Amino acid sequence: MREAVAVKLFFLGWTRFVVVLLVLQVGLAGWGAVSEGGERIMRFIAHAGNGGMLILWLMLSVVFALIARPGRKAVLLTALSAFMIMMQSVFAHGFGTEGVGGGVGIALHALNGLGVLAVQATVARLAKRAVDEKRALKSEGSEVPA
Repeated sequence: MREAVAVKLFFLGWTRFVVVLLVLQVGLAGWGAVSEGGERIMRFIAHAGNGGMLILWLMLSVVFALIARPGRKAVLLTALSAFMIMMQSVFAHGFGTEGVGGGVGIALHALNGLGVLAVQATVARLAKRAVDEKRALKSEGSEVPA
Protein backbone atom coordinates (compact mmCIF):
# COMPACT_ATOMS: atom_id res chain seq x y z
CA MET A 1 0.00 0.00 0.00
CA ARG A 2 2.84 2.38 0.89
CA GLU A 3 4.51 1.83 -2.50
CA ALA A 4 1.25 2.59 -4.32
CA VAL A 5 1.01 5.98 -2.62
CA ALA A 6 4.68 6.71 -3.42
CA VAL A 7 4.20 5.87 -7.11
CA LYS A 8 1.09 8.04 -7.32
CA LEU A 9 2.94 10.87 -5.55
CA PHE A 10 5.78 10.57 -8.06
CA PHE A 11 3.32 10.78 -10.94
CA LEU A 12 1.67 13.82 -9.34
CA GLY A 13 5.03 15.56 -8.98
CA TRP A 14 6.05 14.62 -12.52
CA THR A 15 2.77 15.92 -13.92
CA ARG A 16 3.17 19.21 -12.07
CA PHE A 17 6.72 19.47 -13.44
CA VAL A 18 5.39 19.01 -16.98
CA VAL A 19 2.76 21.71 -16.38
CA VAL A 20 5.54 24.11 -15.30
CA LEU A 21 7.49 23.26 -18.48
CA LEU A 22 4.38 23.91 -20.57
CA VAL A 23 3.88 27.31 -18.92
CA LEU A 24 7.56 28.04 -19.64
CA GLN A 25 6.98 26.99 -23.26
CA VAL A 26 4.14 29.49 -23.64
CA GLY A 27 6.36 32.16 -22.12
CA LEU A 28 9.24 31.35 -24.47
CA ALA A 29 6.88 31.58 -27.46
CA GLY A 30 5.64 34.97 -26.34
CA TRP A 31 9.19 36.13 -25.64
CA GLY A 32 10.22 35.16 -29.17
CA ALA A 33 7.16 36.75 -30.74
CA VAL A 34 7.90 40.20 -29.35
CA SER A 35 11.51 40.34 -30.58
CA GLU A 36 13.14 40.98 -33.95
CA GLY A 37 16.05 39.79 -36.08
CA GLY A 38 18.72 37.50 -34.69
CA GLU A 39 17.38 37.89 -31.16
CA ARG A 40 14.05 36.48 -32.32
CA ILE A 41 15.76 33.44 -33.83
CA MET A 42 17.69 32.75 -30.62
CA ARG A 43 14.54 33.02 -28.53
CA PHE A 44 12.63 30.66 -30.79
CA ILE A 45 15.55 28.22 -30.61
CA ALA A 46 14.91 28.10 -26.85
CA HIS A 47 11.20 27.54 -27.57
CA ALA A 48 11.98 24.72 -30.03
CA GLY A 49 14.49 23.11 -27.66
CA ASN A 50 12.04 23.10 -24.77
CA GLY A 51 9.39 21.73 -27.14
CA GLY A 52 11.65 18.83 -28.06
CA MET A 53 12.17 18.05 -24.39
CA LEU A 54 8.42 18.23 -23.80
CA ILE A 55 7.92 15.47 -26.37
CA LEU A 56 10.25 13.25 -24.35
CA TRP A 57 8.71 14.23 -21.00
CA LEU A 58 5.17 13.56 -22.20
CA MET A 59 6.09 10.18 -23.68
CA LEU A 60 7.61 9.31 -20.30
CA SER A 61 4.44 10.62 -18.67
CA VAL A 62 2.42 7.97 -20.49
CA VAL A 63 4.70 5.24 -19.09
CA PHE A 64 4.54 6.74 -15.59
CA ALA A 65 0.74 7.01 -15.81
CA LEU A 66 0.49 3.33 -16.71
CA ILE A 67 2.69 2.44 -13.73
CA ALA A 68 1.01 4.80 -11.23
CA ARG A 69 -2.52 3.83 -12.29
CA PRO A 70 -4.15 7.15 -11.34
CA GLY A 71 -7.34 6.18 -13.15
CA ARG A 72 -8.41 5.47 -16.69
CA LYS A 73 -9.28 9.07 -17.49
CA ALA A 74 -5.87 10.35 -16.32
CA VAL A 75 -4.04 7.73 -18.38
CA LEU A 76 -6.06 8.47 -21.52
CA LEU A 77 -5.63 12.23 -21.11
CA THR A 78 -1.89 11.75 -20.64
CA ALA A 79 -1.74 9.78 -23.89
CA LEU A 80 -3.82 12.48 -25.59
CA SER A 81 -1.44 15.22 -24.46
CA ALA A 82 1.54 13.19 -25.75
CA PHE A 83 -0.18 12.89 -29.14
CA MET A 84 -1.06 16.59 -29.13
CA ILE A 85 2.53 17.64 -28.38
CA MET A 86 3.78 15.51 -31.27
CA MET A 87 1.33 17.31 -33.57
CA GLN A 88 2.89 20.66 -32.67
CA SER A 89 5.65 20.39 -35.27
CA VAL A 90 3.10 19.45 -37.94
CA PHE A 91 1.13 22.59 -37.16
CA ALA A 92 4.22 24.81 -36.96
CA HIS A 93 5.86 23.61 -40.19
CA GLY A 94 3.31 21.60 -42.17
CA PHE A 95 1.34 24.55 -43.51
CA GLY A 96 4.34 26.49 -44.80
CA THR A 97 5.87 29.61 -43.35
CA GLU A 98 4.22 32.34 -45.39
CA GLY A 99 0.78 33.48 -46.42
CA VAL A 100 -2.56 32.28 -45.20
CA GLY A 101 -1.40 28.67 -44.80
CA GLY A 102 1.48 29.72 -42.57
CA GLY A 103 -0.85 31.88 -40.47
CA VAL A 104 -3.34 29.04 -40.08
CA GLY A 105 -0.56 26.63 -39.12
CA ILE A 106 0.86 28.96 -36.48
CA ALA A 107 -2.64 29.64 -35.11
CA LEU A 108 -3.27 25.90 -34.80
CA HIS A 109 0.17 25.50 -33.21
CA ALA A 110 -0.66 28.11 -30.58
CA LEU A 111 -4.16 26.76 -29.85
CA ASN A 112 -2.93 23.18 -29.67
CA GLY A 113 -0.15 24.22 -27.28
CA LEU A 114 -2.67 25.85 -24.96
CA GLY A 115 -4.81 22.72 -25.29
CA VAL A 116 -1.89 20.54 -24.17
CA LEU A 117 -1.45 22.81 -21.15
CA ALA A 118 -5.16 22.53 -20.29
CA VAL A 119 -5.15 18.73 -20.66
CA GLN A 120 -2.03 18.37 -18.49
CA ALA A 121 -3.53 20.64 -15.82
CA THR A 122 -6.54 18.31 -15.77
CA VAL A 123 -4.22 15.28 -15.49
CA ALA A 124 -2.48 16.95 -12.53
CA ARG A 125 -5.84 17.47 -10.85
CA LEU A 126 -6.80 13.84 -11.45
CA ALA A 127 -3.41 12.66 -10.14
CA LYS A 128 -3.94 14.72 -6.97
CA ARG A 129 -7.37 13.15 -6.55
CA ALA A 130 -5.84 9.65 -6.92
CA VAL A 131 -3.23 10.44 -4.25
CA ASP A 132 -5.89 11.78 -1.88
CA GLU A 133 -8.08 8.70 -2.40
CA LYS A 134 -5.15 6.34 -1.76
CA ARG A 135 -4.21 8.24 1.41
CA ALA A 136 -7.82 8.08 2.63
CA LEU A 137 -7.87 4.30 2.11
CA LYS A 138 -4.55 3.99 3.90
CA SER A 139 -5.75 6.01 6.89
CA GLU A 140 -8.96 3.96 7.16
CA GLY A 141 -6.99 0.72 7.30
CA SER A 142 -4.45 1.93 9.86
CA GLU A 143 -6.89 2.82 12.63
CA VAL A 144 -6.48 0.74 15.77
CA PRO A 145 -9.80 -0.34 17.34
CA ALA A 146 -10.34 0.81 20.91
